[in-house]
Amino acid sequence: MAVELGLAHWLYLLFMIAVVVTMFLRKDTPLICIIGALCVGWAVTGSFLGAVQSVFNAIVVTANELMGIVVVISLMVALSKQMEKSGAAAVLIRTLGRPIKGPNSAFWFVGIITAVLALFIWPTPAVALIGSLLVPVAVSAGLSPVGAGVAIAMFAYGISLTTDFVIQGAPTLTAKAAGLSVGTVMSSMVPLIIVWAVIAIPLTYYFTMKANKGYDPKKDIEIFGESVVKSKSVEHSSFAKTEAVVVTLAFLLDIVLMLVLKLRGGDATALLGGTAALLLLVFTLMQYKSEGLELGVDFLREGFMFGVKIFAPVFVIAALFYMGGGPATQIFGSAGKPLLFDLSNALAAKVPLNRFAVAPMQAIIGAITGLDGSGFSGLPLMGTLAGGLGTAANVKSSVLAALGQLTAVNTGGGTIVPWALIAVAAVCKTKPEEIARKNFIPVILGFIGATIVAMILM
Repeated sequence: MAVELGLAHWLYLLFMIAVVVTMFLRKDTPLICIIGALCVGWAVTGSFLGAVQSVFNAIVVTANELMGIVVVISLMVALSKQMEKSGAAAVLIRTLGRPIKGPNSAFWFVGIITAVLALFIWPTPAVALIGSLLVPVAVSAGLSPVGAGVAIAMFAYGISLTTDFVIQGAPTLTAKAAGLSVGTVMSSMVPLIIVWAVIAIPLTYYFTMKANKGYDPKKDIEIFGESVVKSKSVEHSSFAKTEAVVVTLAFLLDIVLMLVLKLRGGDATALLGGTAALLLLVFTLMQYKSEGLELGVDFLREGFMFGVKIFAPVFVIAALFYMGGGPATQIFGSAGKPLLFDLSNALAAKVPLNRFAVAPMQAIIGAITGLDGSGFSGLPLMGTLAGGLGTAANVKSSVLAALGQLTAVNTGGGTIVPWALIAVAAVCKTKPEEIARKNFIPVILGFIGATIVAMILM
């Protein structure tokens, strides 16, 4: 069935392109997104008043969707501020930093450790937990905050979330929509993700190390705290050492509970956030006694001021993209339209059916659906297209499904769209646009390589 595209679809597409172009011109995009949201809102509602209201509604819906990440990062930052004052942060940095000998080893160590944990509890909780501990270590070893963010994004989101081999949420969604077994889609994913990783990871490493030359971690003392430079030279109190041990054991217990109780996504994030809040309470009162109530508020204020500072522009940017994605009905009510999916379906209807056409089309559509910053929302469409196009073009639907999953989750899950990189950017205390810009070329070249291999395997 042909998809009829209206004014709202074309405006949505126009401003998506405008945002991407502006981002790569190294300019900020929130104001463009407000203009885009106003225009798209006007086209959808048919009135200027409705358009003005939809701009606000889109930002509120976006904030609600992302608030869990904002809160857990803010609580982690608040705890880290308290740990800096007590010296516990420096103790952890000194301990965790032993395997890291410089920026090169920091890139691989941070990326791989985060990726392994992300396989079991998904990336956002893993980033909030491991990133907040390991990024200061990486910075103290000479790896820039952006470089650390690139490593985390490419390994944890680019590999772990894209494949999702342990939790199997992504391949299950894809496989069900395609009418295939989960195992078949996962098996087809293996050669594709290997090719993507072999191309994308070394390229990001090369570009990161090239840009990292001459980086001086001392300039980020104010951002990451004095623990970054003092961790190797200062003798710390027994209180600091005790707190470092207790905090580590508490979060290790969280990991065990996540695995045993099968807590995933938001549930895992909630456990981490609650643990951070309780640790902050206990150790602030223990350290400052009667003054703890007032100083605890200061730590919380610092944490949430940081969270809002990092996430505020992202709420505005993501608001435009949410207007055409899954949350569209929350923004516009019954007038909401799946603009993103309509555009993808329209593209699918225009492409001839052979392996050399359907594979690139599947990859492109997957990446387009990922622009909403979810990655998972487009998987039912990817599976459906794979099932239908695979039969029509006489190619392996499982390979087509895996390719669509790779580009959709990789894009929207957190490698090349800034609004999907907010958790990584927050723990690295840098701009999500900077990480996305560094990742873009390696990720796209990886997509091209995976697409070529998919054509061969079909």
